[in-house]
Amino acid sequence: MTATHKFEVPYNFDIRLIAFYKKNEEYINFIFLPPFKDDLPNTRTIIESDVKEECYMPQTREEYESHLKHIKESGVRFVVLWQVLDNLISKDMLDYYVNLGASGFIISNDVNAKRIKDYDSNLLVISSIVRRIKDGISKIDFSSYDYIVLYYPFNRSLNVLKELKEIQHKLVIMPNTVCHADCPAMHHWFPKEPFIQDEHCMSMKNIKNCAWVYPEHLDLFDPYVGGYKLQGREYPTDIIEEVCEAFFTRKSSPTLLEGDIDSKLKDFQKNMSLDDYYNIKSKEIKFL
Repeated sequence: MTATHKFEVPYNFDIRLIAFYKKNEEYINFIFLPPFKDDLPNTRTIIESDVKEECYMPQTREEYESHLKHIKESGVRFVVLWQVLDNLISKDMLDYYVNLGASGFIISNDVNAKRIKDYDSNLLVISSIVRRIKDGISKIDFSSYDYIVLYYPFNRSLNVLKELKEIQHKLVIMPNTVCHADCPAMHHWFPKEPFIQDEHCMSMKNIKNCAWVYPEHLDLFDPYVGGYKLQGREYPTDIIEEVCEAFFTRKSSPTLLEGDIDSKLKDFQKNMSLDDYYNIKSKEIKFL
């Protein structure tokens, strides 16, 4: 793996995780974490809790700030999620998070991208997966962005990635999602109605379109992306560490995937080449 293929890694507000990330800093581009709960919702707001190891969110601003202080002191850079599609980040919020040590923001609209770069051109600006970029990617102006987190179909569209030569150094895929490649996602990121996993999750019903990329297969994507994002802010620390170790070393652990999902995926994969498997969605994506 070259130095450019580093990982965006999640923070679950367990200080123990900071030491793990510091130990593995060579693999890490940056830590990502949500804003304080009173500042803006995020894609895990609906499941956040005040219970440690259960998608925990600090309950006071003082506690929240203490976590950012510890991360800053570790020397591992971090960015803040600003994911609501139509929210415009204010100068006060930029001042607040930058003063706490933020190296950038993961955002969901172009106005915020420009605002952040105008505020400080050295701040990282990352296009969030919440934008669900798919069709028409060749017509989008990504000049204000340092990285572009692609939507799930690109995990199964290797040939499309090969064609995006001008922005390949900015492209990021999320290999450790078991979501269906065509999942609408907003119904559980920012739900307007109750989301019931067993009833509403598409991946459970159609495993052949699962967006999971095995750690051992990242080398297929390396020439065509600039890095990887590992999701899982809601996971307990031991699971986050297991996921990170698997993808850092590119070697799956026996418990990395639930047994049923793992066996179904492997049964499906064995009937085709890896090139065919990771191109199941390529013909569905329109460049223009």
